[in-house]
Amino acid sequence: MLRSLTISAILMLLATTASAHHNWAATYDVNTDIEIEGVISSIEWRNPHIRVSFTVNGGTSNEKIYTTESNSVASLTRMEVTADLLSVGTPVRVAGYRSRTSDTDIFMNHLLLPSNREVIFLRTADPRWPDAARVGNTARLHGGVVEDDFTKRPTSVFGVWTTVFGGQGSHQALGKDPAQWTEKGKEMAELAANTPVDSSCTPKAMPGVMGNPYPIQLIDQGEMVIIHAEEFDSIREVHMGVPHMDPGTADILGYSTGRWIENTLTVTTTFGGSESDMRVLESFSLSGDHNRLLYSQVIVDPEMRVMPTVNKKWWQYQPGAFVQPYECSY
Repeated sequence: MLRSLTISAILMLLATTASAHHNWAATYDVNTDIEIEGVISSIEWRNPHIRVSFTVNGGTSNEKIYTTESNSVASLTRMEVTADLLSVGTPVRVAGYRSRTSDTDIFMNHLLLPSNREVIFLRTADPRWPDAARVGNTARLHGGVVEDDFTKRPTSVFGVWTTVFGGQGSHQALGKDPAQWTEKGKEMAELAANTPVDSSCTPKAMPGVMGNPYPIQLIDQGEMVIIHAEEFDSIREVHMGVPHMDPGTADILGYSTGRWIENTLTVTTTFGGSESDMRVLESFSLSGDHNRLLYSQVIVDPEMRVMPTVNKKWWQYQPGAFVQPYECSY
């Protein structure tokens, strides 16, 4: 069971970027475009993707129900797109990507309200209707919210830190380069890409949880450091200043201890006691300009030899940033 836990953790890490992209491409054709006019018939405002249904040609022999999904609540909140913008019974225009598997499924990128306001759901989308007022601000997601006053920036690793989408070394940074993997690593990556996931609400195991695309918060509790990743509401407990003696936990996040090397927090994580060779070694430190949390991660497993090089990521400090409840529902 302990070895299975180790393999599962590695698979979850390797699948973090590859399978997500694969599933997206398998469901929607991003090179296509479809636009419909209809009436909102249902709204499900939830992570990992909101879902909205529309009735087209209602009350006629040509009536159809279109079902759409779109961005996560986690991202939309930061884009200032909220559930109160939509209401059942509202006539709208909708545009997005066509489904590869259904004529009535769409990934919704744009929605035009009767008030001539265009709601943009996709962070990389340009406005579709030029005469409409735009709703949807991507500044936070793309790193455009910065504290200019150095004295107001963090003085330690503790606080809320935000992933910058599209930021090199921030979004989708961990384990992204297959050139770093050994032959065994490549074999495991291929297996991960073809391993079904129970649902989009399956929590990520360590070490893949650290590749999550949303904010994290580091909290100092003296004898314990809490690492709270927004995605799936993952809470890691790091026991400070104690010898690393894994009690044999079967938690997918493993057992972690930490210590300080000057101003750098170093963390060691193991899985299931001494029967597992796998260790995850991490470091958290503040950048020189105090604007980034710098992170490194190395997986040590003498038997499986997966990804032996150091993987790195950074998060940005943004004034007013927060970790919100994920509350995944699928």
